[in-house]
Amino acid sequence: MNALMMKLLGRVLMNEAQADGGQGGGADTSAPAANAPAPAAEGSVLTPAATDAPPAADTKTPEQAQQEADAAKDKTEADAKLTGAPEAYQDFTLPDGMALDAEVLGEFKDFAKELNLPQEKAQKIVDFQTKLATKQAEEYQAAVTKQAQDWAAEVRNDPVLGGANYEKSVESAIKVIQSFGDPALTELLRSTGLGNNPALFKFCHRISSAISEDKFVLPGSQSSTGRKSNEDVFYGSNS
Repeated sequence: MNALMMKLLGRVLMNEAQADGGQGGGADTSAPAANAPAPAAEGSVLTPAATDAPPAADTKTPEQAQQEADAAKDKTEADAKLTGAPEAYQDFTLPDGMALDAEVLGEFKDFAKELNLPQEKAQKIVDFQTKLATKQAEEYQAAVTKQAQDWAAEVRNDPVLGGANYEKSVESAIKVIQSFGDPALTELLRSTGLGNNPALFKFCHRISSAISEDKFVLPGSQSSTGRKSNEDVFYGSNS
């Protein structure tokens, strides 16, 4: 056997010793091979280990499936109602005590239909308009109240009719309103605040003063050198 054959035989014997784990050569059997795969990770708190269990099946009862189908149908119908104007608008909801003018309402419906507004959106416009109208009415009433208060203060501070003469001036002006006016006039002056208007107050006071003068003659009455009584001035003579 030549040297070449001896060398090949030695390599074969060495490979067989490594293959059977070095049982006879005292090799360390616990060491893994260089190309062995790393052991699988057990997982951690933030990365739990994956399980091989299949995901739970999404099973639904026939009742649940029917409920979902009904809900989808209702949503489809609701969406369909929002797509455009109805054939005819239903009555719009208004706050208690408020009404829409019939002619204006008809014009609004035509306008809403021209814009292809569904019932719900048209109702929102009505709601906004009623809110705006209510606010404007409140602001107007507040302005009327403030104006009446300012007028009353002006009368109280008048150098002739106000101050110490205020109560007497008011009494004489009221007498004119009650004698020559009627309940409708009284309500008008009260509701509008005009009963505090300084110009009207002075006008009534001048009438009251003229009635008290001896030479005052009402239109259509006979002239007299004597002073007419209040009854003759206010109600006429019975003679």
